[in-house]
Amino acid sequence: MTVSKNAKSGAAARKRRNASLALALVVVAGVAIVSFLPSADKRALHTEGRLHNWLHLAVFTVVGFVASRAAHSRLAGVVAFAGAVLFGFALEAGEHFVFHNHLEWKDVLVDAMGVTAGTLLAMASSNNRLDAGPR
Repeated sequence: MTVSKNAKSGAAARKRRNASLALALVVVAGVAIVSFLPSADKRALHTEGRLHNWLHLAVFTVVGFVASRAAHSRLAGVVAFAGAVLFGFALEAGEHFVFHNHLEWKDVLVDAMGVTAGTLLAMASSNNRLDAGPR
């Protein structure tokens, strides 16, 4: 008995989504851990200062990319996008409450821009997401 081409491509897509989901969980956990490091450790990692905004943009571009690649439908993609943006806000709010610093709205905006960029990159790099019909 032969396996159809659609079944093979469906299995490959599930495998890619599962790998993307695992990577998304690792990235999100890493970002959360680094966000709540003491200031001295953040300075040692160069997460403060001149590169601060660029690091936010780069990290959340990755978050948006892997979240989008893990989505199995358009609705899941929208939920992943919203979740990634809310994750950025939650981190900033958490830092505000834990470290008693000002809520950095600029970081929230840069995080959302990164998620948007990552989502668009994921869509562009997928061979069937941009022209696919309803799922």
